[in-house]
Amino acid sequence: MRDLFPYAAAACGVLHNVFYPKPNPAFLAELTDSGLLAQWPGFGQDPADAVASILDSLKQDDFDAIERDYYQLFVGPGGMAAYPWGSVYTDKENLVFGDTTLAWQQFCQQQGLTFELDHNEPQDHIGLILAVLSQLFEQGDETAIMTLLSDHLLPWSHRFTEAVTTQAHTGFYRGFGQLTALLLADWQQRLEVTPAPLTLYR
Repeated sequence: MRDLFPYAAAACGVLHNVFYPKPNPAFLAELTDSGLLAQWPGFGQDPADAVASILDSLKQDDFDAIERDYYQLFVGPGGMAAYPWGSVYTDKENLVFGDTTLAWQQFCQQQGLTFELDHNEPQDHIGLILAVLSQLFEQGDETAIMTLLSDHLLPWSHRFTEAVTTQAHTGFYRGFGQLTALLLADWQQRLEVTPAPLTLYR
């Protein structure tokens, strides 16, 4: 199983780049030309349908359509179709910077990880969490991986991926929502992780 960690690290790194920064033409071109998606690892479930959705979207949707989808899903203005911060799901008032945000920050401090962010923003953004997960897979730190999944991601990530897959206007984000759900489900099973029983409010 540990021999799959490098592939999981690479997949989480790509997902970070999909969900955290806004899309740019160079990144979309790289996804199209590199063949990376055709080699997407299936750790237990077949990712072919999700990959096909992304590749079809990259052929059919122009950059503006994908960028608009990013904003309506994760940024706004107004309400977002798929809030990317864990605390929105775990806080009774659906607020950012909630208790689970603080717990995540403490976990990162324990791991010696710091974020250099351009703005004062919640650090429990799924893109940032996936970046940390990528780093832990690279380090082979199975204990920290299991804690991250059980305490900080799996309790709410299914609400996020469901929102992305149902609310996305492009196959690009719909497919990446599906790939994220598949990857997390596969590693939950492989590592026998039980998500912490957090109450969700969204």
